[in-house]
Amino acid sequence: MKNVILILVVLLFSTLDSPLIAQESDLYNLYQQSLIFRDGVYNNIGMVKNNSPIPSIWIETDMELNDRDFYKKITRNDEIVFFDDNGVRTSLDTKNIWGYSFGGDLHINVGGEFHEIIIFGRVSYFRASKNTYVPFGHDEFHHLGDVYYIQPLILTLKDEEFLVDILDNKVWQFDLEGLERVLKNDPQLLNEFKTYKKRDKENMKYLFLKRYNKKYPLDIPFN
Repeated sequence: MKNVILILVVLLFSTLDSPLIAQESDLYNLYQQSLIFRDGVYNNIGMVKNNSPIPSIWIETDMELNDRDFYKKITRNDEIVFFDDNGVRTSLDTKNIWGYSFGGDLHINVGGEFHEIIIFGRVSYFRASKNTYVPFGHDEFHHLGDVYYIQPLILTLKDEEFLVDILDNKVWQFDLEGLERVLKNDPQLLNEFKTYKKRDKENMKYLFLKRYNKKYPLDIPFN
């Protein structure tokens, strides 16, 4: 009986050293990021790299500046008007701004929609809802006498994962192929990633993204 207990204890501790257990721990730390972006509108990537946005007090608006949804509301307008530190009145086309930050969380503008960046780094990760139309039923087209009609469609929202290169704003899907596109810049990480089975790769992709960003950090002031 003692031998059985000893074997179980050994197996337990050996499991704690497995990549997946380590990955879960790293995922927890991954989301506990200390990077704090100053609140405001980021007109371009240069503002992001300098952590120097247009603050809300510079923006011309009748909205309450302390409203938690201030930036969500202001970015629904066609333009954002502000006065810079020299008192010059400037107008920005909202669809062309880089994004905004609120509460230290960065939101990126992709196709006119603003999405919170979950993992920030040289290559950042965010989720976006994608509209999908699916037929209600089995067949999309039906025949009734001499009349053809289209089966009603249902709109569904599906969350998808994306990566964005912070320096050039290129966006692509965060799947295994998308991550390998990133890791091609680091053969050591890529070769290590390829040693895992597909199921393990799905679990490990966040960790490898974190490791890549740690090796190639962006020099951004966060004080």
